[in-house]
Amino acid sequence: MVLVTGATGFIGSNLMCKLAKDNVFPVALFRHESNKERVWKLFKSNFSDAKARFEKITWRKADFRNYPSLSAAFKDITYIYHCAGFISLSHKDAKKLLEINEKGAAFLVDLCLENVIKKLVYVSSIAALGNDPTHPIIDENTPWDNHTDKTPYAYSKYGGEMEVWRGMQEGLNAVIVNPGIVLGAGSPFEKIIDRYKKGFRWYTSGTHGYVGIDDVVEVMCQLMQSEIQGERFILVAENWSGKALALQLRKMSHHSNRVMHLSKSLLFLFWVLEHIGEFFGLRKRSLTRAMILSQYASKKMNGEKIKRYIDFKYTAVVDFLR
Repeated sequence: MVLVTGATGFIGSNLMCKLAKDNVFPVALFRHESNKERVWKLFKSNFSDAKARFEKITWRKADFRNYPSLSAAFKDITYIYHCAGFISLSHKDAKKLLEINEKGAAFLVDLCLENVIKKLVYVSSIAALGNDPTHPIIDENTPWDNHTDKTPYAYSKYGGEMEVWRGMQEGLNAVIVNPGIVLGAGSPFEKIIDRYKKGFRWYTSGTHGYVGIDDVVEVMCQLMQSEIQGERFILVAENWSGKALALQLRKMSHHSNRVMHLSKSLLFLFWVLEHIGEFFGLRKRSLTRAMILSQYASKKMNGEKIKRYIDFKYTAVVDFLR
């Protein structure tokens, strides 16, 4: 049987819909009953027989911070899509990030080895990639640099990847995908898109890599069905500067092309004020130095490797901005 972890999240729920279209109805992990609603809504919008398909899913409750609950969820499982994870760029969530993204990955790998899982498709992040200061383009071979300041999220995803590589060395058949900022209906990035639709005009000067959700789940399914193993793939269709994206979103929303640059010094001022507020017990920090710097970095992500391994073509980013 197929297991999908994080089945009620953005990537997981879209993967569930894709699998259902292929008449594959997996075991799906969830934490709260209410979270199943996201999957149900996708099924209703995609299938005339949504109820019949939805009822073919086997739901199992599990928490990646609880090894026994995960172990029970592995019964009769042979293939795994790992979409579960906690996303936060905030300093205050550092402990939770490590517990779910790194320690949870260690639990996952141990259980895969114990249960002789035939294949694992592991969803990581571009945050887990290396960052060579001397090179403007990041690919799968860019080395991790511990001297470069990173967010707690990046450290947790990198730690999780290291657990998967450890599993591969011990005989686990696995592949890793590193999606960029994933776009699509219901994505976390939709909040930013909505701001620009309402007239927001500020931008930061950094460059970010984007990819559509349909492309991500298509690649995941093809990799699962292939003989490919022991590889990682950056999934980035296009790199956009903050200004270019702001202009595009304002144009699509019929606003003027007047946009304004948000200075790095202003964000660092907010960062200092947060430190002061935390010192006096007024609030916890959310901004980090690494997060601010990432908004002004001009690095580009190379997502071309996947095309050499499977029959695949990226969808244009603008198709997911509408």
